[in-house]
Amino acid sequence: MARAADAGLAAALFLGMATAPAQPATPAPAPLRFGVVTFYNPRSMFQKYQPLVDYLTEKTGSPWELAISGSYESTVEGLCSGRLAFAYLGPSTYVRAQVLCGATPLVKLLTGGRPTYRSFIVVRDESPIRRLDDLKGRSFGFGSPLSTSSHLMPRAMLQRAGIRPGADVACRYYMHHESAARAVLLGEVDAGGVRDVVAEKFIGRGLRVLARSEEMPNFPFVVGPKTTRAVAQELVRVLVAVPASDPAARATIAGWDEELAGGFAPADPAEYESLRALGDRVFGRHWERLSEKALECR
Repeated sequence: MARAADAGLAAALFLGMATAPAQPATPAPAPLRFGVVTFYNPRSMFQKYQPLVDYLTEKTGSPWELAISGSYESTVEGLCSGRLAFAYLGPSTYVRAQVLCGATPLVKLLTGGRPTYRSFIVVRDESPIRRLDDLKGRSFGFGSPLSTSSHLMPRAMLQRAGIRPGADVACRYYMHHESAARAVLLGEVDAGGVRDVVAEKFIGRGLRVLARSEEMPNFPFVVGPKTTRAVAQELVRVLVAVPASDPAARATIAGWDEELAGGFAPADPAEYESLRALGDRVFGRHWERLSEKALECR
């Protein structure tokens, strides 16, 4: 009898479990999105920046995902709208985001241990061009119209040499730094402007440096107005404070692409005011609100 009673109780418990409504599962938090402007082709960008995204997920305890945008403009739009929590921008693209929605730089790169970087104008090794003013009547390759080191600064360098882009030199746009450098190498254009770490990959492999710009503040990592203060503070902690005290974190970062391997330092918005002023001289006042297309030289 006892065994029968036990069996009946077990059956009742089983039926109760089977018919009880299932408890809803707690939904997983939506990943925070890290946006990167289109410096390179999508495959290269995934290889360069996915390790950083994995690090953010590990160190913050929140899921992060890489968001590769189709243009500089769309990255800024995503940051301002809140679709992106954090973004890696060029300096002049940050200035645009600051004007449009009050975006704030949290940290900046220390590429090669340096808080600054340069723009290089490159030509082919065998080119007869020896000075900037030799470019008159030639063609020039730029990256994106919103790029600092592949458009804004090279145009400023040309203008200082008395060359009017679009009048004295033909302008062509290739979107990515490496594409602009390859266009020079292949003879599609006579010269091109790219950031230093990209140019250095081609030096001794068919290209040489014609001119170097002055130092500029390095690339900022930026939050938009809809990113919470808590998320912003956590990002600074894991990118600056944690590597400073944790040798394992430093070693992880040192193993990334050379662009990121030097780590990060806190960024000051005032550092980028010189580029806002440079944009005023090259493009005219209120250039930050113009479309990429409107910034192209004609």
